[in-house]
Amino acid sequence: MDATTALLQLLLIIAIALLTPGPNALTAFAHSGLFGRKSNISLITGMAIGLFIMEFTVGLAIDSLSENETALVALHWIGMLFLLAMAVALFKFDVTSLNVSESTGKLGLKTGIAMQFVNGKEWAFVILIMSQYIEPLGGGVVGILSIIAVTLSICIAAMIAWTFFGARLSGLFSDEKNGPRIFKVCGILLSLLWVAFLIRGHNA
Repeated sequence: MDATTALLQLLLIIAIALLTPGPNALTAFAHSGLFGRKSNISLITGMAIGLFIMEFTVGLAIDSLSENETALVALHWIGMLFLLAMAVALFKFDVTSLNVSESTGKLGLKTGIAMQFVNGKEWAFVILIMSQYIEPLGGGVVGILSIIAVTLSICIAAMIAWTFFGARLSGLFSDEKNGPRIFKVCGILLSLLWVAFLIRGHNA
């Protein structure tokens, strides 16, 4: 696979992933809806730092196993299982669990960083894209940083968008009638992404 094809595939995967709100997006719009858009600056900065640390660490680990096909296949399927679990979770998502409230207080840098490491969707996403695209995008640290540059810039832009529309989206997503429908559609989109990875296979 050449670098251009790999980049286009990566962009498509990111686009689908961003259409399915995970903990980052849900927290960003709920938090901005409660405390205002400016309150999300430190939260999003923390999310970006946490994502960078996760992607760079996972990337280095996967690159170090580049000669170990068994380990790479195992990591690929771990990511697949995480992604499938997240798709199922979206189908069953309880909108009443959108629990960022004024009593919780404003969330900041440390929370944004910590959130990345307990985010199942993030782990699945990072493991899968790193195991698929490090080599096509230059290999080694170059490939890792190329992936990080693309994912981080787009994800930050997405979090800013979720923040900007927070007040409107919070009510829509938490609505007892429309909320479950929205999350079921998101579950379908995430399932389609899972199928795409399944068809493509490991390092296809």
